Amino acid sequence: MAARSFAREAVRRLGRNTDEIIAPLSLGYIPLRLARGRLVEDSTRQSSSRYLATRTFGEAPSHGTPAGLAVAAAAERIITPSTCDHLRTRGYAIVDGAMDGIDVDGVPLAEAMLNELRSLSSSPGVMARNATVLVGKDGVANRLEKSNIFEAEVHALSEESLARAPTLRAAWEDRTQLTLLNVMLPARAPPQSLHYQSVKLQRNAGRGGCFPLHFDSDAGLDARVVTALTYLNPTWKPGDGGELVLFPFPDDPITVEPIAGRVVLFSSANTLHRVLPSAAERFCFTTWFFAKQARSGEGDEGQTTTGAASVAARKAADKYWGAGKSDDDPWPEPGAEEIRTMRECEALLAPGMRKHLMRLVHAEEWAASIAESHPDTPERTRALETHRREVDVIARAIGGRYPRGLARIGSAMGSERGGSVRERLGGLEVRWF
Repeated sequence: MAARSFAREAVRRLGRNTDEIIAPLSLGYIPLRLARGRLVEDSTRQSSSRYLATRTFGEAPSHGTPAGLAVAAAAERIITPSTCDHLRTRGYAIVDGAMDGIDVDGVPLAEAMLNELRSLSSSPGVMARNATVLVGKDGVANRLEKSNIFEAEVHALSEESLARAPTLRAAWEDRTQLTLLNVMLPARAPPQSLHYQSVKLQRNAGRGGCFPLHFDSDAGLDARVVTALTYLNPTWKPGDGGELVLFPFPDDPITVEPIAGRVVLFSSANTLHRVLPSAAERFCFTTWFFAKQARSGEGDEGQTTTGAASVAARKAADKYWGAGKSDDDPWPEPGAEEIRTMRECEALLAPGMRKHLMRLVHAEEWAASIAESHPDTPERTRALETHRREVDVIARAIGGRYPRGLARIGSAMGSERGGSVRERLGGLEVRWF
């Protein structure tokens, strides 16, 4: 059965409270964060008029309301040329102060959002426990719940709940950010522009609640392009925990405090990240911006969810030094060895290959984050075993295909010279979209 079929079947069996899926690929198990309810049967999706309303442009119920006007005003401050330039060149962007001075009926926008989220989280049955799902090659799904993480998709809320949360509803329905991203962030493969969005609400109850290292998307299973995290924690202070850690390799990791009004945007498919253990209650919501789901053969070149790592590697290699060129072909031009080494580095950092490389670069930290994010259960043990097997498979696959590039990256990481790995690699250009 194809990986897509495994994922769909897992979500169908486990219901709509699935947030993170580890689906079987020929590589082993690749972590895929999938928004709850997005991979349920198409008939379920089609039955939701509220969900369908977000997939096309048009006037939303919140359009022109105080909440809608406030959300749109903040969006214009968030999505700017400088934001999109940093997102495009570094894989992430951090925006502070976008909500400052914006009120909803006399209440500051960030405060209004926090009040609504607190109210929803205190209502029975609105928010469900976040979980990782391990889907074995036999199609058997094992649910691995995280500790103290509770979430809800806005499109799945009842009309009663939506009426109690006008600013959060507007954050889901307003398309200002989506429109501006389409203008300022070039589409990956025109006309594959951003098409719709979803919003997930989250409450971290503290007591160590956290997330392991992961990517938000895989191009073969969903079409998420940009992730935007909005934090709503006015009293956060050092020691409260719950920081977001971004791994925009080959740049250095970035630790981001979850303070009120801060918005963090990053590439859904290519920016590795995690959430550190939280000692205090923490609130935020995530907006995902989607391209139209690509049909077979229409996805971003090099982004593959089927086939061995060696196949993905060969596709990436073909992109950089010509299809059909064999490893044994001579390189007679001056400096050929150095050219080949740098092209291998480029291939390893290309979209689609990045997640395999990152599994190697952060292997131990990745394993530690899995253990830290989930209770000690047999399911967690299997997840760790799966991770270690996959690291071994990837190491053999890309080590054999890109020996020079992998050695150069390893040398840059181990160097004590100043600057980031990117600088030690000679300012290597990295594609994020």
